[in-house]
Parts: sequence; C-alpha cells; structure tokens
Amino acid sequence: MENYAHTIITPKITAFILPMVLLVVLLTISIGLICSMKYTGISVGNGFLTVKSLFYGRKVPIGDINLEGVKSLNLDEERDKDYRITARTNGIGLPGYRVGWMILHNNHKALTYITDRTKVVLIPTKDFDILISTDDFDGIRNALSK
Repeated sequence: MENYAHTIITPKITAFILPMVLLVVLLTISIGLICSMKYTGISVGNGFLTVKSLFYGRKVPIGDINLEGVKSLNLDEERDKDYRITARTNGIGLPGYRVGWMILHNNHKALTYITDRTKVVLIPTKDFDILISTDDFDGIRNALSK
C-alpha cells in the first residue's frame, strides 16, 4: 500500500492584502475623526469668524453675519425644531457628532459643528447658517458684536 500525501491549497496573497488595506483605511479614518473632534474651535478677530476644524473649517467675514439673528438653541426642545438637521449633504453624522454641510428642518443650508444638541449657537450668515455646540453663548455673541 502506498502512502498518500496531499498539499493543502493555501490562500492567495491577495486574500491577506485586501483585509489589511481595509484595516489601514478604517484606522486612518478613525484617527481623522478623533483629531477632528479634538481640534475643532472658533475664534473671532480681524473682521472674521473663523471655525477651525480638520474637515470643515471656514472663515466668514463678520459683515456677512446677521448679528441680530445669533441665538442660543436647544435642539431637543420643540421651540427650536426648525433648526434640527433633516439631511446631511456633505458631512459626518455619528451619534453625538454632526459636522459638515446639512439641511435643516426650515430648509436652510447649514454648516454644523454639533456635539451637544442642548447647547447650540445659531450664527446666521447671508448664505447659510452655522450651528456650533458651545458652553459660552454670551462670549461668542459679545465677540461678534464688537
């Protein structure tokens, strides 16, 4: 009787490369999101409102802002429902993190930086609204009014 030996077919190298490439892409996106969350901020100076963000930073001339329309919102309350996000056109929408270009319930185009729905500042401009989560509504309003 002869001995029988059989070589098992090993997976092709591409079967290992594709998952590794996907892992690297997902890791890169995750690191980008974490950095974006950590380094988002606003400043007012030299005639501009500047929003610093990894993906959706923006510099808006103070003259383009409707200063009378700047107000504090709580998107969980019924009175502010017109400013709730209804569609994301270009942005990131994760639980507790909505950043980018959105369409609001009132059909306005908005650039949003929302991490806390209960503490949002509305900054209307001539072309779009800006919604930013912040604990310092009075500080932002005062800086814009100077």
